[in-house]
Amino acid sequence: MTFINPFKKLFCIFFVLHIFSIEAQRITVTEIDILQKNKNKIQWNMGNYEKGVILQKDIIIKSKKIRYKKGEIRGYLELSKSYFGINMLKQGFFFLEIAEKQLKDYNDNSLKSLFYFIYGMYNHKLGGYQQSIINFNKSLDFAYRIEDKKLAEKYKQNVYDWKRSSFLFLNQMDSVYSYEKKCMASPKPKLFLTIADRNLKKGRIDSAEYYINKANNLIKSLNAPMEGKCNVLMAYGKLYIAKKEYGKSLQYLFKALTIAKKMSFKTRERESYKLIYEAYGGEKNIEKENEYLLKYSSLNDSLNQAEKKVINLPIEKFFKEEKKNTEERKKNLYYFTAFIIIFSLFIVFILKRISKNKKEKTKIVLNEKEQELDFLKKKVDENREHVLFLATKNDPTFIIKFKEVYSDFYEEMLSEYPQLNINDMKFIALIKLFFSNKEIATYTNVSIRTVESKKYRIRKKLNLDANIDFNEWIINK
Repeated sequence: MTFINPFKKLFCIFFVLHIFSIEAQRITVTEIDILQKNKNKIQWNMGNYEKGVILQKDIIIKSKKIRYKKGEIRGYLELSKSYFGINMLKQGFFFLEIAEKQLKDYNDNSLKSLFYFIYGMYNHKLGGYQQSIINFNKSLDFAYRIEDKKLAEKYKQNVYDWKRSSFLFLNQMDSVYSYEKKCMASPKPKLFLTIADRNLKKGRIDSAEYYINKANNLIKSLNAPMEGKCNVLMAYGKLYIAKKEYGKSLQYLFKALTIAKKMSFKTRERESYKLIYEAYGGEKNIEKENEYLLKYSSLNDSLNQAEKKVINLPIEKFFKEEKKNTEERKKNLYYFTAFIIIFSLFIVFILKRISKNKKEKTKIVLNEKEQELDFLKKKVDENREHVLFLATKNDPTFIIKFKEVYSDFYEEMLSEYPQLNINDMKFIALIKLFFSNKEIATYTNVSIRTVESKKYRIRKKLNLDANIDFNEWIINK
């Protein structure tokens, strides 16, 4: 009778279980990769970002259970993109920072490329176009190192498209045209829509329609994301406003609005409201124009408030990093003092050099700040000039722009006198801008008698004494 050594038996059992454990984990890792690939299609192609948030959180939990670091980090990055899609920027930035911390101990070119790409998206969204380009360039650096050439090209094309947009906002048109050529290798609908919009602004309606049709055909052939479909519908709406075919424009715009509301595309919803009230304005449907103007104003205020809450997050992050770097420099300096006695003269020379560089750097920073202040002052003046221009053209967006530039005055008036309607505020705005009765009558296409009558009605609403000069009271308010 043959006896098996119990230690050998135990070793065999352990070995078999270990093999099965490795196999099970390998399959689970593969499943997570497939899940992320499929769920990203749901998120981006169907435009269901809210569902994407739930699915990515589930993937993160599963990745943590099997200690699959790549799946976990990729989950945080995709979760950040999902929150970006539904304009929940603060939450998205939170998960982006988690991914950044984990990437410090994990070297993966595709994940680092994706991280800097998403970071650039947030910079772009918050108006930091120069900083977005810096992060997009970092994303490109890592994209070139990705071994999977198909994935590398996909990442590069995504970066090209967003860099093109950043340069467009900076009005650096040579760079815009350069990146448009690069994007043509794998064009996205947004590329053609941007070119169409440029032609539309120049009055080239036929060219604009040609590029919108190209975008629409691309949407159909690629089964593109819902956001792309929404953009194309809005582009057609804008096109038919330019053609003065307002009924047809509204058909497209309401389809776009339906998608935007269903998918929680808040910025697209805001743009749809703006175009809809412009279309109703073209039809001279004042009631509907005012209805959608109010919807636009309400959502615009809400989104602006949300962006104000997160606009300083990248700046705060920068200062945290600077503080950390400063502390590390101080620590290194502390250890280095042991060599001061031997190299005292050399150190003095170095310190003077550093001091000089710091002063020069401070001077440069101060100059940059002064330039920024000059730019902001110029921007304020431009905004005020633009308000005056809109007023002289009796433009329906005049009161919106006035509200942005003179927000304190506007909010104070409505707070103290809630009985004032939007037409009252428009009249008051003209008085605030030093327009005379004759000028108001001219620019609003009414008689001076009508202007005086309007002034009398508003005076009654404000309950002003007869001895108070109405114009002077408004101007000094």
